Amino acid sequence: MAEQVEQRVDWYVPKWLSSAELPFFEVIDTRSAQGRLDLRSKIVTIRDLVLFHGHACDGLLRGMWAMRALADFALPDQPFDRSDLMVVSKNSPCLGDIAVYLTGGRARFGTHRLDNDLGVGFQLVKISTGEIWEVREEAGFFSPQIARWEAKLLTDEISLEEKAEILAVHEAAQWDWVRQVLLASRPQDHYVVKRLDSLELPPPLHIAPRTDTVNRAIEAPKEVATRYEPDLDQESPLTPTSSLWNERYLSGN
Repeated sequence: MAEQVEQRVDWYVPKWLSSAELPFFEVIDTRSAQGRLDLRSKIVTIRDLVLFHGHACDGLLRGMWAMRALADFALPDQPFDRSDLMVVSKNSPCLGDIAVYLTGGRARFGTHRLDNDLGVGFQLVKISTGEIWEVREEAGFFSPQIARWEAKLLTDEISLEEKAEILAVHEAAQWDWVRQVLLASRPQDHYVVKRLDSLELPPPLHIAPRTDTVNRAIEAPKEVATRYEPDLDQESPLTPTSSLWNERYLSGN
């Protein structure tokens, strides 16, 4: 079993891409289903994003570049707090997945909204403070020819035989652009970030209550500690809580 797993590790990220100096991100989340905010950060890399999205592609990387530029401007030296952000993106598989994975925004909670006029970019709202930022890809940075192929491949204008040929050329062209243009640039070179005074949000697709963030601002306990505390490292996760608190819990008080 271990050998089978080893054979499947990392094939989905080309070696030339995994060895490049790609952006990475720090994120924080709440600590349990009804828990407070956990201040320990987690690192998100290209491997995490590809596993979530399904494949490496130029769109995913453009989203990474855009989000890195936004983070450097809006949240310098801070992680994405995935319990406190709302994000707007184009209805794109690549950009939408970048948006939700890095910010924690969800359509069902009303914290991921869709606006196709945004193009390759994001709008980010910090819920607790109301601060708003926007990042957009510079016009003309992406290859117009590749963009035209992308549009054509989503139509019935060409035969299946033609699509089979164009898809191969298209994929090669996408990766050539990534290697020669995107990787040679810094996120802030072609992804323009600004702060917004206000934002008219697109309507939500659906809203359901989010329960794993309601207690995010609760302070750390003074009497009960487990190995999962951000500032503690107990030897076992099974360290019992105090008998006083066990009695209160079991009694329902």
